[in-house]
Amino acid sequence: MTRTLLALSAVILAFGIAAPASAQDDPAVVVQFGALHPQPAPPANNVLVPDEVTINKGGTVLFIMNGGGHRVNIYPVSKQTVRADIEEDLCQGGPGGICVGGATANLRYVITDAKGDVIIDTQTNVEQPFISHQHDLMLSVGGPAVLTGTVPPVVPPAVQPNGHQVQYRFEKTGRYLVICGTRPHSLNDYMFGFVNVVGDADH
Repeated sequence: MTRTLLALSAVILAFGIAAPASAQDDPAVVVQFGALHPQPAPPANNVLVPDEVTINKGGTVLFIMNGGGHRVNIYPVSKQTVRADIEEDLCQGGPGGICVGGATANLRYVITDAKGDVIIDTQTNVEQPFISHQHDLMLSVGGPAVLTGTVPPVVPPAVQPNGHQVQYRFEKTGRYLVICGTRPHSLNDYMFGFVNVVGDADH
């Protein structure tokens, strides 16, 4: 097991070193990893809501899985990086256009940030069945076994299983790309977002 490919039992816990009390006391910022139920049809279900959040250094983000088949990867990017910088390196044609299924998701993509630095080299699906590029990878949750998400309510009402929740503590200021490691979700459907981590000097 590498330092980034973590067991699910550990993933549900907070990560990182003990944060200053002020940051530790902040409630976790919640990001829905997948649209809330009732979910729209694909690809509109494969989104992060909100797709950008800002927290204090030492604060945490709680990613709640909705729907099935997700994986969570986190990478640092330059502070100038915006959605367009990432989208231009994914399947061109946009979610719901020509970017459907393995025909496009199985190809190689090299994802760069605003500075042109390589963040992720996806290789093909043969080398990387799911996105697991190791350079600067801070967190990779899911691996061969995808995460379980919340499911739609049923009628009549019944007890429904809770989906996985991934909580991560960010110990350094900067901007971070959070992207689904499931190839069709990220490469075809643009399932990614950003976390901005600020310190006292940024306020």
